[in-house]
Amino acid sequence: MNPFIQQMINHKINSLTKKELITLSHQHQMPINGGQASKVIQIIQSEPIDIGNRSQVERMIQRLQNEVDPHVSKLVNQLLNQYGHLLSQL
Repeated sequence: MNPFIQQMINHKINSLTKKELITLSHQHQMPINGGQASKVIQIIQSEPIDIGNRSQVERMIQRLQNEVDPHVSKLVNQLLNQYGHLLSQL
C-alpha cells in the first residue's frame, strides 16, 4: 500500500465537510439529511481516522450505527470500502 496515497485518503476523510458528505450520499443514491450528516462529521472528527486501520474503521462504523442510525452507518461503510478498495490496488 502506497503510504502517500493512504495519507491523502486519510486527509480527505478527516477533513470531510457536512456539505461534501451530503453530496456524496446523493451521488451514491443513499441520501442523508443535514442532521445525520452533522452527527457523522462529529463522530469522524472525534479521532483522526486511519483508513488502513480496519479495527478503528469498524469501531467508527459501530458508533455510527448506535449513535446515528443503521442506514447512515451502511452508507459511510460503503464509502470507506471504496477507499479501501483503492488502497488494495496499489
